[in-house]
Amino acid sequence: MKKAHTNKIQFQGDGMKFLQISKLGESNADSCIIPLWQKKGGAFEPPAWAKEISKGEFGGASAQMALLRNVKIGNKNFEKALMLGMGEMQMAQAGAIVANIASAFCALKQKFASKIAIELGEVSDVQKILPAIASQIKMADYSFEKYIVKDEKDKQPKAQVQEVQFICAPSCAAQIKRGEIIGNAANYARSLQNEPSNIATPSYLASRAKKMAGASALSCKVLGKKELSKLGMNAMLAVASGSAQEPALAILEYRGNPSKKGWDCAFVGKGVTFDSGGISIKPSRAMDEMKFDKSGACAVMGAMSACKSLDIKKNIVGICAFVENMPSGTAYKPGDIVRACNGKTIEVLNTDAEGRVVLADALAYAQKTYSPQILIDIATLTGACVVALGDLAAGIMCDDEKLCEKLIVSSNESGERLWPLPTWAEYDEKVKSEIATVKNIGESGIAGPIAGYSFLKPFAGGGKWAHIDIAGVNRLLKPKWGLSFGGTGFGVRLALVFFSKL
Repeated sequence: MKKAHTNKIQFQGDGMKFLQISKLGESNADSCIIPLWQKKGGAFEPPAWAKEISKGEFGGASAQMALLRNVKIGNKNFEKALMLGMGEMQMAQAGAIVANIASAFCALKQKFASKIAIELGEVSDVQKILPAIASQIKMADYSFEKYIVKDEKDKQPKAQVQEVQFICAPSCAAQIKRGEIIGNAANYARSLQNEPSNIATPSYLASRAKKMAGASALSCKVLGKKELSKLGMNAMLAVASGSAQEPALAILEYRGNPSKKGWDCAFVGKGVTFDSGGISIKPSRAMDEMKFDKSGACAVMGAMSACKSLDIKKNIVGICAFVENMPSGTAYKPGDIVRACNGKTIEVLNTDAEGRVVLADALAYAQKTYSPQILIDIATLTGACVVALGDLAAGIMCDDEKLCEKLIVSSNESGERLWPLPTWAEYDEKVKSEIATVKNIGESGIAGPIAGYSFLKPFAGGGKWAHIDIAGVNRLLKPKWGLSFGGTGFGVRLALVFFSKL
């Protein structure tokens, strides 16, 4: 972070600079975003510089936009000024503010704006929300295009924003930098999510974990098939048994407090690189989306990549369980019984409920090896969670009220929302097996996300543990909130805010 002069602090990002500037009049941007608020009851009066806009054209409703060209605001001329409706100030929610500003950024980017100033003077509690705004803008600038091949004749000039100027007090500079780091980490996770399964195999992702660790002050070790077998991780091996791709468990260690021997948190991610359903094969419709079944592990990698840059003062271990679930003559089958590394047994009734089987070993390994004070897993676990919460929130299941509350507070601050689901002991009855410790599905059509949580309980060790089901929020099928379609990196921002509060 370099201080250029009294009112301007500059950061260098990946292709797009973030700056803090105290006043709009000091900006050298060609374009600007001006958030505008309605009065109580929805009344709206346009600013003096926008009198040409009639109330019928723009009324300040949330997410409403109007683009003016060659506008003078105060003593500064802008080629493009985007009026951004924010609704009534007393009704505004942080998530909507963040999404609206990121969408406005995209709108100006599409108009080939080069430098964009964002006026934040009227945004309440701006320091608290700035990391979410900055990270969302960083994520809004991302697209996954590495496999697109165009002929020279079809190539068009690409819109590229060179600089974003946040108009706010100098004391906000650190929060802007924090948001930039978090946004880069989320984009890293999204790049992993978006890779197709023929590229992003378990071994490929394990190698990416090693490479990332070397650049992020982490230590990394990878356990392959032989090592997993020696450790008795038969649940993970069973899911991988139908695939030609061998499984891999990538372990990323970050010591933000090297004087402490123990581990503050273990963050465990499901990394099914492609989920065909195995012998209980899925319908063909939308099966291509199953490359996103690795999203939990990608979120773990993204969060771990930024711990050093954010100077997290805790000891965190990230564990990524990578497998591919395929049908074949060697695949595990309905009716099989497998023993996890903690000795507990699993009756397999549906090979498409594989994520929890993989996590059983990963959680048990984390607990046995690291004895963390807090254990968190993140997974695209159940379609039932999508039915329950849609694409607006992930489900959180946690018996520890204080841990659950801390995660929900972190979710609200990060913009990655969580919604708690009940964890009553009576639900555990639904996954009890007559011939093993647990069975890998509950009752048909009943409390699917909670059945997944109840299944995992015997493997989580009985300490402070939270299970996060991201099945509805891990990807977008069309652009939304300023983000392009594809992986969302959900869990990266949430985890990094949470780690900072430990």
